[in-house]
Amino acid sequence: MGNYTNEENLDTVKKSLENLDGSQSKVEKNAFDAINSSDTALNLVKEGMEKIDNLSAKIDVLSTAINSTSAKMKELEQLSGMIVDFASVIAGISKKTNILSLNASIEAGRAGEHGRGFAVVASEVRDLAAQSAKSSKEITGTIQSIQTFASDLDKEIKDLDNIVKDQATVKEEVMSVFKQILDASYTSNDVSRQMEHEIAYQRDVTDEVKKAVLEMCK
Repeated sequence: MGNYTNEENLDTVKKSLENLDGSQSKVEKNAFDAINSSDTALNLVKEGMEKIDNLSAKIDVLSTAINSTSAKMKELEQLSGMIVDFASVIAGISKKTNILSLNASIEAGRAGEHGRGFAVVASEVRDLAAQSAKSSKEITGTIQSIQTFASDLDKEIKDLDNIVKDQATVKEEVMSVFKQILDASYTSNDVSRQMEHEIAYQRDVTDEVKKAVLEMCK
């Protein structure tokens, strides 16, 4: 009777171990699925951070180009201003030259026959002064158009620079979130690895107990 009871008990233990073995297999499968998901999530976060880093580098390059272009636009505005000043000086000289040539023509007229050659020269000087004044006016008009274009372009560059700065701010915010996710992913991954070791240890213990019970059942 005692032997029968022992056999029944061993049989019960054996069945319990078999059930435990099945449960253990399910736990292992779920744990390994969790580990794989954790690894996948970690890799995706890393890829996301790499893409953000690449975007950050492109934003930096664009920002540098914008700053360089803005600096050149300011130089262009300064040079344009200088040219306008030069054109104004030329216009002033042309005006004075025109007055002098008129006075010379008057004096040449008073000189009569002796002043005829001088009158011709004075007329040519007056024509040259008029052409210089016209050219100066055209230069001023062209430069003013360039300045207007440069001013509009500078405004667009500043608007673009503000957009780039906003993008950089958003990038920093996204990077901060990704870092938090990355830290959480590392923690989750570490926990998954610890779980993997614990499950492996439990599997070893279960196998040892099962082996011992099977030996007793012989």
